[in-house]
Amino acid sequence: MYLLYTNEYKRNSAHSRELLARSIRKLIESDSSIDIAPELAALTGEELRRYIADNIEFNKNGKPHIAGIPDYSISHSENTWAIIFSDAPCGLDIQYNKKAKLEKIAVKLYQEDEQESVNKLGIDEFFRIWSRREALIKAAGSSVFYDAPSTMGESTIYEGAMWRIYDVSLGAEISSADNAGATSSDGSCRRERWLYAATAVRDDSAFGGTNNLQVSTLD
Repeated sequence: MYLLYTNEYKRNSAHSRELLARSIRKLIESDSSIDIAPELAALTGEELRRYIADNIEFNKNGKPHIAGIPDYSISHSENTWAIIFSDAPCGLDIQYNKKAKLEKIAVKLYQEDEQESVNKLGIDEFFRIWSRREALIKAAGSSVFYDAPSTMGESTIYEGAMWRIYDVSLGAEISSADNAGATSSDGSCRRERWLYAATAVRDDSAFGGTNNLQVSTLD
């Protein structure tokens, strides 16, 4: 499995499509064990962007697919954008922690063991579970409005398949002015906020765990 990310996302769909094209190009040029249509290697940057526009399709819940491209999943939070490619259906979610009505959301969406863990460990656990839950839902091509099983274990059955779920680390931080914290030199209120990330992949994938996850930046 390959994960690419940037902390310079411009937060618009055009830039996301550009980053998708750059990611596919980087995958093509890497020593990748994931199958990709060989004819795509000869495409220029503009040709590849046009190919994506002409061939991208979405299921009813928005999961994308491009002919000749391995299964992939995109996620973004604030200025961070990330994508994974896998040999089997996969999902990725990244999320910076932020103010939220955690207990209310957990009661509505989380399974009982997930709620208990959030009650015990707080905001960090809430967002860790959130990213795992979203990664699973995206991998299955389902909807956030559907019930999802507990993601507390290393694997789970969902939508008729077995899925493995992993917490992943990009080593990314962000300083934000929208939460209370230390005061910066200009007098604004700032605090460091950590990025939570998780990936889910169908159990028939050759991916052997996070030690085999190849991570690089698009910067």
